[in-house]
Formats: sequence, C-alpha cells, structure tokens
Amino acid sequence: MDFSLSVDEQEFTESFRTFCKKEIHPFAEEADKTKELPRSHYLKLGEAGYLGLLHEEEFGGQGAGVFLSTLAMEIISESCGSTFFSAGASAGLFGLPIKHFGTPEQKKKYLPDIISGKTIGSLGVTEPDGGSDVSGLSSLAKKSGKDRYLLSGQKTFITNAPNANYCLVLARTLDETGKEKGLTHFIVDLNSKGVSRSAAMDKMGLKASPTGALFFEDVEVPEENILGKLGKGFRQTMQTFNAERLSLAAYSLGVMKACLDESKSFSASRKSFGKSIYQHQGVAFMLAEIYSKYEAAKWLTYNTAWEMEKIESEGKPSMSLSGKCAACKLFATTAAREVTNLAVQIHGGAGYMDEYKVSRLYRDTRLGEIGGGTSEIQKLIISGSIMKNS
Repeated sequence: MDFSLSVDEQEFTESFRTFCKKEIHPFAEEADKTKELPRSHYLKLGEAGYLGLLHEEEFGGQGAGVFLSTLAMEIISESCGSTFFSAGASAGLFGLPIKHFGTPEQKKKYLPDIISGKTIGSLGVTEPDGGSDVSGLSSLAKKSGKDRYLLSGQKTFITNAPNANYCLVLARTLDETGKEKGLTHFIVDLNSKGVSRSAAMDKMGLKASPTGALFFEDVEVPEENILGKLGKGFRQTMQTFNAERLSLAAYSLGVMKACLDESKSFSASRKSFGKSIYQHQGVAFMLAEIYSKYEAAKWLTYNTAWEMEKIESEGKPSMSLSGKCAACKLFATTAAREVTNLAVQIHGGAGYMDEYKVSRLYRDTRLGEIGGGTSEIQKLIISGSIMKNS
C-alpha cells in the first residue's frame, strides 16, 4: 500500500484545508444554533472542487480517486459535520449512483449542477416502518401507460429532504398488471405534482443539516428517470452503502482529529493545582487514548479507501469490499463516540457548554453509529463476509 500523494494532490489537500478553515469552520457554530446551513456552502464547495472529486471531468468533476476524496472528507469534517453530511448526500448519495449507473443523458442532465452546487440532491431509501431492511420497503411505482410510472409512498429521515431539488427514490416496481418487477431507483424532481415534504426535523446533533420526510402521491415519473435498469435498485443501493460507510469512517476521523486538537489546546491552557491539566496523569491518559483511537481508525480507513480505489481503477464493483467497509465504519464510528466522550471529560464543566466545540462534536458524532446501517447491521455484514470467504 502506498498512501503517498502526488504534488497536485498535496496542493489540493493543503488548499482545501485552508478553504475549510476560512469558509466553513467560522460558520459552523452559528449554523448549529440557527439550524440552517448557508446555501453558499454548496456553491463554494463546488468551486473548491470538493463536490466533484469523484466525478468525471466531462461533467465538471475532478476525476480524483477514492483515497484523495477520503482525505478531503476528513478535512471538512474537522470543521463542520453538518456541511459534510448535506454535501455528501447531494454529490455522493445522489450523485455517485448516477455516475455509476446512470445513462449518458442522465449524467449530462443532473451531474453538472450537482457538482457545481447549483442544485441539491438526496437519497430516499428509509421508510417509517423500516430502515435497515431495505428489501422490505413499501413505496410503489406502478407502470402507467407506455412510458410513465406513478410513484406513491413515504420516505423519512432523509438528509436534505426539506431543501433538495431532486431525490433518488427506491421503490418496489409493478408492471401494468400489478406483477412485481423488483426494487428500482427513480430520479424524482421534488417540485413535481404530488410531492410534499415535512419541515426540518428537530435532532440531537448535526442541526444545520436538514433532515425530513418526503411524501409521494401518484407522482408521475417518466420511464427515462429509471436509474440503470428496472429491478436493479437493491444492488445499486448496496454498492452505494459501501461508499457511504467509508465516508462515515472519514467523517469520524475528522471528528477525532478535531477532538484531539481541542483537547490539546484546552489541557495546555487550563490550570489545576498549579500546573496545566495535561500534566496530571488522569488527563494525560485520556489524551493518549484519543490519539491511539484516532491513529488506529485512520489506518484502517486509509487502507479501505486504498483498496476501494484499486478495485474501482480495475473496473470492478466495490461489492467485494462490503465486509471491510462495514468493519471500517463500525470501528471508526465507535472510536469517534468514545473519543468525543473523552474530549468532553477533559474539558470538564466547559465541555458541557455549547460554546465549546467538543459539545457539538459529542452531539454530532452519535449519528455515525446509526446512519448508513446501524452498528448491529455492520456486525451482521462483517460476520457474513467472514464466513463467505473462509
């Protein structure tokens, strides 16, 4: 494994870190309080090249690899988790399936504006009666006429639902006779007749990243908006989840790096019994734990990103990495929860106050063990992968 970067890649990571410190981090606290992400973030991230990292150059992307993208996700997560999640839902969860499975016409129609930040995308899989059991969803798309489908159903806990322009909706498909044709992804314009949405939901953390519900009542969707082929939605979703799980590990790295920096700074300036608190064994041990968990998670995440990039460069799907992506997410998100807890403990009473960054990090990171499949689902995937390859 070679984790070294080219000169151009080094320049990008350095410039992107500077960009995040200047354009993202200063707004994170206020966005958390107002529960609203500045719309300009999307446009600035598009201009900075972040939204298009994994997309093809012909549509305005950078054509970069998975490893560089993972580093960039870690960097932005140090500054603002809400920005990471909303930008990722748009360019990643909506944009990448179109890149991998979309027709040339679909790519040309949707990707340029998603990559530039002019429009916002979302992914609609989770429903009120089921999240982890993707195969059991109940949203229906029934063939109506020669080239139309009528979509009905409800999606919930959808990132960007309150403000997205488009949603990639997974639905159970029926032909004209009512015969089931499998799960299929539909690209849905959320301004279409029959679409309604909830207001942004109140959440424990990531308050500036809007989460909501989408309602579809006989929404006409042209057949040309089927992603890939009819009935291929389940496999498309599973491949998308691999990338999402790696991205959640990268997010966790950013959170842990921020916790380490905040804890080092606080423990050096805070005095107790005549000396900086990092000089007390109790705090010193917690700093050591934070560093160790971060480093362990970092190398597992980097290794997984490197393997995914290698597989994709060979033109192979990343499905063979399902177990490793699940293990990477499980380990990194668990470590991030433990690290944020340690960071708050180091800050003592100050860590319980919202004016300190570690308070926000503590609240935000809890989603990591839920989104993209709960930790328990990851364990099932991992054990299944172990037995399959034994």
